[in-house]
Amino acid sequence: MKHLLMIVLFTAIFTVAGCAQQAPTEPQNFLTNDGNVNILWQNTNDYTDIEATIGVQSKFEQYLFTQLTQELGKLANKHLTEGLQLDLTVTNVDLAGDVQPTFGASVDDIRVVTDLYPPKLDFEYVLSQDGKVIASGTEKLRNMGYLSGIQPLTNDSFRYEQELLTDWFKKTIIPAL
Repeated sequence: MKHLLMIVLFTAIFTVAGCAQQAPTEPQNFLTNDGNVNILWQNTNDYTDIEATIGVQSKFEQYLFTQLTQELGKLANKHLTEGLQLDLTVTNVDLAGDVQPTFGASVDDIRVVTDLYPPKLDFEYVLSQDGKVIASGTEKLRNMGYLSGIQPLTNDSFRYEQELLTDWFKKTIIPAL
């Protein structure tokens, strides 16, 4: 009994003192591509907000990354001729809105979209032709007025983030071609 009490006491002291450390999580990186567009989603565990409201988080992340890559690819592949390559390294994503619990009203949480939580994307890019760099830079895209104006009816899951990428491509990459 005395030994059991000592073991419990030492375990509690070491746990409270921080001696029982958690193993660090490995950084998650995903690579997606669509034609002449490659996107490396770097250290996704550190992204501000890519929280799933329904389903499994890892499946949601794959869906998010694939959808954004395909949307940028649709536009980019119309303009990028043979030999042109656009590479992005995404360092942060903050989806529009904020995930709120439903407190039992539903089994899933909901994403509330308000002006307080605009979409944000941070990335580095390189536009190259046959291996020669044409343009490169670092971007911190924000759209503080993303709910202003007429909002089209659409079923796009990530339309605000897609708008950030397509507007950036039109303003930055097309003039560089």
